[in-house]
Amino acid sequence: MKNSVYNVVILDKSGSMSDMRHQAVGCVNETFGSIRTAAKQNDGQSHFVTFVQFCNCGLHTIYKNTPIDEVKNISLKDFQPCCGTPLYDAIGNVCTALHAKVKNDPTISVAVTIITDGYENSSREFSAQSIKALIEAYKSEGWLFAYAGANHDVESVAFNLAIDHHLQFEKTDDDIAKMSEAMAKGRMHWCANIQAAFNDLCEDSSPEEIKISKQKASKNFFF
Repeated sequence: MKNSVYNVVILDKSGSMSDMRHQAVGCVNETFGSIRTAAKQNDGQSHFVTFVQFCNCGLHTIYKNTPIDEVKNISLKDFQPCCGTPLYDAIGNVCTALHAKVKNDPTISVAVTIITDGYENSSREFSAQSIKALIEAYKSEGWLFAYAGANHDVESVAFNLAIDHHLQFEKTDDDIAKMSEAMAKGRMHWCANIQAAFNDLCEDSSPEEIKISKQKASKNFFF
């Protein structure tokens, strides 16, 4: 059964990210590379990318629901950290916009990856409680959320936001490289699980059957 995968990457662009600017760009490009590989290895999948950076200046959208074949790697000029960390607003605005697009198509799977180096400190539209409720609702539809963070209690933040997959890293070249590799491997594994789930379905499978299959696939290892 054919299916589409929407890969969402939400990257912190606050000022504190300046000291890992080069590594962040490399991590994003490796993520794009893993999506390209997943698209090649899973014939039944069409992959799309949304890549958004956030800070107090607002959301900076580089790609929005773009076919992976049209996605090019970014460079340092595309990532200029500044100001604060409105994490909740970034998650809320990006995810609600995508949900409005995909909510009526059960053959679409969504993976949201969040990369940040600190705590929320300046959101105005969304709270921790509203983001947790949003994530729980979207997870019930089979969405996957993953959170990679440095310089803060990542496990606690992920737990409070109902994010099952989380990874703590230090701002060193080696640790960031390991984080990036773990994300790439996890995405490949998840995409294979999603494809296997759809392979077991048929064209007349009900939306509820498809949703349950996506939920099961998204509970498996990501990172």
